[in-house]
Parts: sequence; structure tokens; C-alpha cells
Amino acid sequence: MTTRNGKIARLPVEVREQLNRRLENGWRGPRLLKWLNDLPEVREVLRREFHGRAISAQNLSQWREGGYPDWLRLQESRDGMQWMAERADELWYRVDEEDFCEQLARIVTVEVARHVRRLEQIEDPKERWRELREVSLELWRLRNATTYGRGVALNWERWQREVSQENSALEEAQSQKQGVRQQSQEEYLERLMDRMHEPEIREWVRTDWPSREAEFLALKKIYNLKPDSKDTPFHPSQYSRDIIRRSAVYNYPSESK
Repeated sequence: MTTRNGKIARLPVEVREQLNRRLENGWRGPRLLKWLNDLPEVREVLRREFHGRAISAQNLSQWREGGYPDWLRLQESRDGMQWMAERADELWYRVDEEDFCEQLARIVTVEVARHVRRLEQIEDPKERWRELREVSLELWRLRNATTYGRGVALNWERWQREVSQENSALEEAQSQKQGVRQQSQEEYLERLMDRMHEPEIREWVRTDWPSREAEFLALKKIYNLKPDSKDTPFHPSQYSRDIIRRSAVYNYPSESK
């Protein structure tokens, strides 16, 4: 924005703000000039810096063509920032409904479109070309960001599907393992029952042994182990369900009749 040094540009900010508001509301030259030149703070500036010469119609015309359009652009920028702030507040409340970055990208897209429309108001071809290049650069950045965001979203969805499939496979494997474990426990109980029906084991169980040591020595004798044996490996036949079952004796009352 150009720095201005005319009479009106030297006036206090509050006075220039009031002047611009009146221009915006349609005040005409003579009415504005009378109002300005009658203000004590304006008179003080004119006396101190311009030898007391009043603000003229030419001064007002120059301000209308320079300072006033600058003020309008500034107001538009402020309104845009306020609009962005209000939209941002709304977006934070709606963040659960849609991705925040996607909503923000829509706002930026609207802002770029508004800037493109303003290019039509620039008469200087060089200035319009410079502005167009800046808008094109921002549009290119926006498109790249949008493409990248979509790629991230697709990768995220793919990762979620893979995790879901892995979890399903893990749950299925655990379920199958649990089923196998249940079968193994049942087989173990059946094998234990067969052991308990072996005559020697059954007699060993029914005996009231005087001590744990005597009971354990008797059990080792049944399995043909030496009294002082330690860490003796299992014989393969001890794992055989058929061998254990053949040595078991079942005498249930219903079967003896």
C-alpha cells in the first residue's frame, strides 16, 4: 500500500476513518469539506503543517482516488479475516462431521476464486499478470496439497483395512487355537482316566502311604524307575493313547451285568 503525504493523509487516524465512512455512505464534496475544515483537530494539523490552508476540493478528489480505495481494500481484507475466523469457529464445532483440513481447503478455494474475480478490476496489464501469477502459484499449491491429502486419506483407509484383516485373522487363529487347546485338555483327561484305571496305579491310589517319599518311591517302581533316578526322559510308549488304553481296566456296574 502506497504511503501518502497529502493534507488528508496527515490527519489523525480517527478523522480519516470518519471521512472514509462518510464517503462510503455517499456524502458529497461540499458537505465533506465543510465538516472537515470545521473540526478543531483538522484545523490544528492544517495550521501546523500547511500554513493554515484549508482542505480543498482537489485534496478531497485526490483522497477519493487514492487513500479511500486503499481503505476499502483494507476493509475488505478485514472482513475476509473476520469471515475466516467465524468459519474456523464453526469448523471446530463440526470437526467430528468432516475432516477439518478438508473444510479449511474449501475455504481457501473460495478465497482464491474471489481473488481471481478481482483480477478483472486491475487495468494495468503488467500488474494483472503479476497478480495472476501469484494466484496461479497459490492454486498450484492448493491442488498439490489436495492431491497429497487424498493420497494420505487413501493410505489411511488401506492401512485400516489391513489392520482390520490382520485382527480378524488373529482372532480366527486364536479361536482355532482355543479349540485345539480344549481338545488337548479333553484328551489329557481321558488319558489320565485311563491311567487311573491301570491296576497298579489304581492300587497305588487306594493305598494309604505313610509318607510322600514312600508314595513316590512306589510310583517310581510302577514305572520301572530306580529309587535314586532323576531327570529320566519319557519313553515314547508313555505318550501312546492306545497302549495306555489297553492297560486300563474298567469295571462299571452296568458293564458287569
